[in-house]
Amino acid sequence: TVQIQQLERELGVQLFDRIGKTVSITQYGKDFVSYARDVVSAIARASAFASSDSELSGTVRVGTLNSLLTASFSNIVPLYHERFPHVQISLHAGNIASITEMLVKNELDIIYTLDEQIFDTQFVKVFEAQEDVVIVTNTENPLSARDDVHLADLVLHPFILMNHGNPYRDQFDRELARQDLSVEPFLELESDTLALKLIRENPEYLSVLPRYTAKMSIHKGNLSIIPVADCQMSQWRQVLYHRNKVITPQIQGMLDVILEVAKKPF
Repeated sequence: TVQIQQLERELGVQLFDRIGKTVSITQYGKDFVSYARDVVSAIARASAFASSDSELSGTVRVGTLNSLLTASFSNIVPLYHERFPHVQISLHAGNIASITEMLVKNELDIIYTLDEQIFDTQFVKVFEAQEDVVIVTNTENPLSARDDVHLADLVLHPFILMNHGNPYRDQFDRELARQDLSVEPFLELESDTLALKLIRENPEYLSVLPRYTAKMSIHKGNLSIIPVADCQMSQWRQVLYHRNKVITPQIQGMLDVILEVAKKPF
């Protein structure tokens, strides 16, 4: 376009190769993207300078896992809505692969996830915290009173596990494989909330969940963590956005609220 050609003249470099009908970005163009993003972000902040948070509108799109949706967003949503009452919040709960892909495709603005530590230059990580992953059962299960449990002792018990692709399910499978063991769950599902309900109502059932998911039921005396001597697991809560994302005041506000809630103990 005329505007791009004018910008190239002002910069003194060619941002795009134009060969026949094909247009492709040059290395100069790739290098310029980060500067352009900063300019657009600054314009967005300047446009909102005269507006209070309560007057801003638009939509913020956040992806997360079911376990974090249950554990954190009942606190995040009211706090954000109080500060940005006219901004719509779009929450998408999915597995790590789906929400990461949506972030790359610009279908989400932010993801708050639980996984192995993510080191990817596509993303900016603004928060991480390590979380225990535990094997839980009903307090009436005799396993809850034992202190000499090993992973091999559990493989024949009835397990409820999250579907494959769930980070803590996959980590549990890797730990089983490391010890040359296997578990055939009688139920696989997406919802940790349903898993908790079933375990509370059925003393013989076991499941693998983040400690924060089971914490309230443990405090109420419904669930117990089985102290498995040879199976120590953990994952990382992480908040990320794409490095090329323009951070509007609405998105920055959501990042601030998520971090404020995420830094508090469950």
